[in-house]
Amino acid sequence: MTAGVTCGSCGTELRDSAKFCDECGAPFAASDHTAKYKQVTVLFADVVRSMDIAAAVDIERLREIMTELVERSAAVVQRYGGTVEYNGDGVMALFGAPVALEDHAFRACLAGLAIQEVASRLAADVARSDDVELRLRLGLNSGRVIAGEIGSGSLGYAATGEPVGFAQRMESVAPPGGVMLSESTARLVEHAVHLAEPQWIRIKGADEPVCARQLLAIIPPDAPARKADAALVGRRWEMAALDARLDRAVGGRGGVVTVLGPPGIGKSRVAREVAALAAGRGTDVFGRSASRTPVTLRSAW
Repeated sequence: MTAGVTCGSCGTELRDSAKFCDECGAPFAASDHTAKYKQVTVLFADVVRSMDIAAAVDIERLREIMTELVERSAAVVQRYGGTVEYNGDGVMALFGAPVALEDHAFRACLAGLAIQEVASRLAADVARSDDVELRLRLGLNSGRVIAGEIGSGSLGYAATGEPVGFAQRMESVAPPGGVMLSESTARLVEHAVHLAEPQWIRIKGADEPVCARQLLAIIPPDAPARKADAALVGRRWEMAALDARLDRAVGGRGGVVTVLGPPGIGKSRVAREVAALAAGRGTDVFGRSASRTPVTLRSAW
């Protein structure tokens, strides 16, 4: 295999001289290093009161602690299909670039909670050996960015855009040990996670308070389908057509409906809305989803 060369569709590493991906069959095209618009979720994690830790331990020990924290966090990000960028005494990660992901926001939530878990275990070790407190704040935000390789690619892969800075703002208002979601991320995952009540907070660069919600837990995969909290916007025609199809199915005339669209456009949300409508009419609803990663993710419904 050619090290570092992966399929742009599913992320599988490609064989030498391969013209098609062995996993998904997508054609391979060499990267032209062109930055592209991507729908992503950005994750920011930063150490709380890092200067206090720096003052309490020598510089070599500080480097050991931070290296261990970053390596453990990076392993979590990669496990859930994210791309890692380093950010001083913390971590920045992208979900949905360079490989597009339908469920980038949910993967970022899984990673955020898992990072807090590994940070907590490391913090216990550091407290015993160095008598200092190590805690993380973590923020997520979803939106459209321009992402691509810097220069010829030797300087790495980076994303630019307002969503990146807003994720950092979410991190800054998260409680120590917590994960804070912007409204845009919360809308994408509210069917699959437990969230705290909305908070209206003031952040740097915003004239008015913005809505944020703390991520509490992931809903178990076998939990009953539920309707999303936020209203579905801009899908009136599609929902009317699907509602008519649902009436036919309930009446005994079954069929198959295929929902097509690019990653991040809202296909899963439409499917969840239809599932909730069916459940509300007393119909048993079953759902399945597949992932190209070894990680078992929650059903789209």
